[in-house]
Amino acid sequence: MFFQADSYPVDMDILPAFRSTSLTVACAPHAAREPVSQLAAALALRGPLTILDGGNRFQPYRVAHLLRQKTVDVNAAAKRIFIQRAFTCYQMLALLENTPALRQPYIILDLLATFYDDHVPAHEARRLLELCLMQVERLSQSAPVLITLAPPITPERGFLVDTVCARASQILLPEIPAQAETQLPLFTSSLSLSTCH
Repeated sequence: MFFQADSYPVDMDILPAFRSTSLTVACAPHAAREPVSQLAAALALRGPLTILDGGNRFQPYRVAHLLRQKTVDVNAAAKRIFIQRAFTCYQMLALLENTPALRQPYIILDLLATFYDDHVPAHEARRLLELCLMQVERLSQSAPVLITLAPPITPERGFLVDTVCARASQILLPEIPAQAETQLPLFTSSLSLSTCH
């Protein structure tokens, strides 16, 4: 299920898909950063939320701005968001292993970012990812888990996306607007040429 890194807008409403105990995978450019910010703000208004960031994608100022639109007590909502970051795939595994299974939502942002590192051999990336997914499964037995994925840097790492998506209860993809076919005119009028200059 390899997907392209096109520059189309991501129009994903993730909240309705976020069920009590499930594993949802959202595949989108920039790891669905904007929809995740909206989801994080919505969830923080309801209760605690754990975010594990694998690609340095979390936007605290954006989330604070979204919270300000919904509540006057931004600090109380922001304090419900617990965030940790991983900068290598080894750190991501350690982070997941040390995350307690609580009855609160988990968002794993850009899980595969560090697994795309070409300094990590493909067989090692596969091994570490399998261990990570065992931990994700453990968390998803207590609460809903959302994993966001950005496209792989090279097609050779596409198997990582397939591995994650194979474990998902549901997969969310951005809507790609249909592009109307247009044909350029063979001749341009002198009026058009003069306005271009």
